[in-house]
Amino acid sequence: MLIRDARAEDVDAIVAIGQQTWPATYAFAGDEYVRDGLAAWWSPAAIARSLGDTTVLVAEDGSGLVGVGNIDLRGAVPIIWKLYVLPETQGTGAGSALMAGLIERAGGLAVRLEYVAGNSRAAGFYAGRGFTELRREAGERPGWPEIVWMERHSVPPQQAG
Repeated sequence: MLIRDARAEDVDAIVAIGQQTWPATYAFAGDEYVRDGLAAWWSPAAIARSLGDTTVLVAEDGSGLVGVGNIDLRGAVPIIWKLYVLPETQGTGAGSALMAGLIERAGGLAVRLEYVAGNSRAAGFYAGRGFTELRREAGERPGWPEIVWMERHSVPPQQAG
């Protein structure tokens, strides 16, 4: 499994990862939630924007791209906005490798992320990697699930790396 920086020519493959993962991941939240999320976060334009604004890593195996993650390093606390692996590749270590790469890019700083309440698989994955819950926010629209914010504390400089 190769973890590397995403390139402009990866946009279509990254969009395909979203098209395959988002509906299965968020079916519990309803069709409207899935449709809106795909339109907002997984269009070619949205992915191209994230390549310019954030650090985007991809997981690649012999068949092509199997996962994607991104981290926004512009604020005081880096934020991971995406971490998705194709359903047939889940459990192979691709998600863990992407997470490790994203955390490494933060350079020892604390890292935050969010997930949608009800996504128990994500909650367990993040907790298993040292993230603890910070707060919950109401869903963007009435009837949509809460957003759960988590943080992984910073690593002292002598332990970073």
